[in-house]
Amino acid sequence: MVYIGLFLYVCPRNELIIRLLMVLDTSFISGDSFLGRYAKRLYRLRFFSLLLFVMQLWAWGYYYVGQGRLPYPGEVVYQTLSLLTWSSLPALVAALSPYRWLRKGVQGLTLFVYGYLMLFESFLVFSYSSVYTDSIALNILATNPGEASAFIENLNYKVFLLPLVLLVLLSLLTYAAVRRWGQREGTPVRRALLCGGMLLTIPVSLFIVHPAQRATMSALFMSPVERIYRGTTSCIEASAELAKYSAEARRFDVGAVEHTRDMKGITVVVVLGESMRRDYMHCYGYPLPNTPKQDSLVETGDLVLFSDAVSSASWTAGSISQSMSFYTREGKEQEWYKYPALPLVLSKAGYYTYWLSNQEKQGSGIQPVPTLASTSDSVRFVRNRTAGDWNASQDEAVLPLLYDQANLPQGKDLFEVVHLMGSHTPYGARYIHEQATFTPSSLPKTLPNGMPTPTDEKRRGIICDYVNSIHYNDHLMGQIFAHYSQIPALVIYLSDHGQSTFENPDRPDYYEHEVSRPGVSIPLMVYVSPVLRQTRPELYERIVAAKGRRIMTDLLANSISGLLGVKTKYYDPRLDFFSKEYNNARRRLVQAYDGQMVEF
Repeated sequence: MVYIGLFLYVCPRNELIIRLLMVLDTSFISGDSFLGRYAKRLYRLRFFSLLLFVMQLWAWGYYYVGQGRLPYPGEVVYQTLSLLTWSSLPALVAALSPYRWLRKGVQGLTLFVYGYLMLFESFLVFSYSSVYTDSIALNILATNPGEASAFIENLNYKVFLLPLVLLVLLSLLTYAAVRRWGQREGTPVRRALLCGGMLLTIPVSLFIVHPAQRATMSALFMSPVERIYRGTTSCIEASAELAKYSAEARRFDVGAVEHTRDMKGITVVVVLGESMRRDYMHCYGYPLPNTPKQDSLVETGDLVLFSDAVSSASWTAGSISQSMSFYTREGKEQEWYKYPALPLVLSKAGYYTYWLSNQEKQGSGIQPVPTLASTSDSVRFVRNRTAGDWNASQDEAVLPLLYDQANLPQGKDLFEVVHLMGSHTPYGARYIHEQATFTPSSLPKTLPNGMPTPTDEKRRGIICDYVNSIHYNDHLMGQIFAHYSQIPALVIYLSDHGQSTFENPDRPDYYEHEVSRPGVSIPLMVYVSPVLRQTRPELYERIVAAKGRRIMTDLLANSISGLLGVKTKYYDPRLDFFSKEYNNARRRLVQAYDGQMVEF
């Protein structure tokens, strides 16, 4: 019925169909009754409804072009039905009013909202290869103002150019159609078909589309309006769960804690980098010598490089919430906050746990990373920033706090987490420019993936800033390694995720988070102090034996726990990449923002 109605009011009169339908009593919409007047007003809004349909269709089509695939039949059917519903509802509501100014007001407001959603989802598809989902909502919720402003500053205006042009063109075509045909009242049959078709979309959505949406939880079954609503409500529910976890995190029941080996006297440090890609590091093969400190430690054998590690998410909160908790893809529960945090487990195992961060303490909503940090015995942020003060300190600001152990308890081994700003955008803010080693002219001719290095000044400058930020990080890590070189210590460095830097041919101006090989390929390295190498050679050999394994960072907490001989009910040796029992054939599945799983 919906499709017949749309066909008949857009296409020329089909005499055969109309003759057949004349047997229907259409007098109830042909006179001066309320329903008759309503049907006439609704018929005049047919081009407005058609415009809404096309506007909603844009992000859907843009997404599939970016994915390089055609939609599945189910996606076509349910998305179309959903779009028809949300194209009809504003017209059905506007037609209720006998006042032309009120109908125009409803139309204007609707066009503004739908136009905004069209541009917003264009931005999401460009930036995250996804329409709006609960994952996107959670990412937005966990983003602080500083991170958001940096992202917006780096956003290319071309993202909005095509949808804006299309929006203007569609509006002009609709205006012309309304001027020429919009005031026609149509025949009673046409009005009956249009009115019946639009009204029919409501029960179709309620009893057919919505059950399918709930069963699949696919955003591609929904119109933009429904995606925003369902994604946001799902995010709010998850935030409520996270708030509950945050309030009870220190009281999480980890069960019995067992020590399977003597690791007394060993300090363990985990350094969480930011946006670092291993193929932009000289120690991993990048042509420019931007990791001299790490290069020298690799030569001595003190620094063990893991060659095939990927992050479990392409954004900070998603990655760290999985790597620093006992969540794994194989777990019964699929939310990370249903599992204990690593600092909490090690605290119960007798370590004094200390979390030090150069990132923001607060943001909008409940922040997963500060929540995880709160499970430590002690938490310190470089700066307790307030609203409007979102400029990060240079990462060297963590060193005095890291070295200051005057207030730490005596007689306990230390487990420390150091969270850096690393190479987070804007890259130019992550190093001291007076000490910069590389210039745009020093860049190699090709990017790490083999594509030609951009020739324009802007993109070359951005890449150069990224390379210099990695050089600065090397300088910082050299100081941290040196600080722990005289005691039995393990220093584990990894990045939360990688970074896309103009390699995607579909998005040549894009550099940021991306669920792609560059977006998840990260450095993972373990520094074993000379003292520890000498006293515990078996531990060093165990680490070296694991360096070539296929690793995803959702296993980090499980693996560190196993390396230290701390066993709980959450530990699984098959998911401990330091263990001989590790399942090296494990599939590494990273969830994209659109819910699709991508294997690396």
